[in-house]
Amino acid sequence: MTAVDIFAGVDIGGTGVKVGIVTSKGSDMAREKENYHPDKHEPQDVVDLAVTMLHNILQTTRLSLKDLDAIGVGCPGVLKAGGVIHAATSFPSWTDVPLQQLLTDNVGRPVTVCNDADAAILAEQWVGAAKGQVKDFIMLTLGTGVGFSIVTNGQLVRGGSNTIEGGHMIVERNGRQCGCSQRGCLEAYTSASALMLQAQEHLRAGRESSLSRYFEADINAELIFKHAAQGDELCKHVIHEAADYLGFACVTFCRMLDPEIIVLSGGIAEAGESYFKQIRRAYAKHTWTTFPNPVRIEKASAGYDSGIIGTVAVCKAQRDALAKSCVTQRDTVDE
Repeated sequence: MTAVDIFAGVDIGGTGVKVGIVTSKGSDMAREKENYHPDKHEPQDVVDLAVTMLHNILQTTRLSLKDLDAIGVGCPGVLKAGGVIHAATSFPSWTDVPLQQLLTDNVGRPVTVCNDADAAILAEQWVGAAKGQVKDFIMLTLGTGVGFSIVTNGQLVRGGSNTIEGGHMIVERNGRQCGCSQRGCLEAYTSASALMLQAQEHLRAGRESSLSRYFEADINAELIFKHAAQGDELCKHVIHEAADYLGFACVTFCRMLDPEIIVLSGGIAEAGESYFKQIRRAYAKHTWTTFPNPVRIEKASAGYDSGIIGTVAVCKAQRDALAKSCVTQRDTVDE
């Protein structure tokens, strides 16, 4: 193994950071995750946590920063040139944060920042559910928010201003308030945050539930799925509603983009096959019948670390493109 074959991937999420060491073959050498301190979500706090975790994992793998070919970072939000996070619903106080420069200054190695949903879909294309012959697919990343990415004819689609945000597609006119300031966004009905808020609202309204024994602040999506599996009717209702909106949204995506596969990733996608069955039933209920679309709705197979692997895929693609460009320029000079 040589230094150019080793990359670090950093996945910045709404609740914590994941860091991993990945080879150019997509193999995961090591990884770790740490949640944010409740009062530390500011850019420098997140950068400090990510850098500390990176140093820790390098020590664990007996590597140094010099052994890394590059470092890839995935982050939610609208991304501007130079790795600047213009805005992110997961981090309301962030505005035009120069994340790439902050990280580069801290580690002294090349850093590439990309949208976390784009990273996740590239991981599926490289080593996951869309590896091989799949050319057209979309991915929904279901976590604190809802990320969305598109691959068409094998290429990632970013849009004219790099602001494709399917998680903020309106699914309910004058619906729930979303963190992005719109109303009725898909994210406001299907994210982990949305499930938590819905459960809390039902409890405040006096609905009976086994969740009532918990402090409101302790209720999260994982707990809701756990109690739903144990038969709690309120939790089952909250989950069924989210699945119905996801199925509905998948129909809309299919009419617009005609994908071969819709891949679901993120923490909620780890809820189990039962949830996927509900989403597929909702899709079948809402889709047309005269010309059925054989789209598959599948769980991401790159795993819980798809964000890490995807950032490495971005770095690797940039390195390979640069190498190809250098060869082309050399050939032109030789001629």
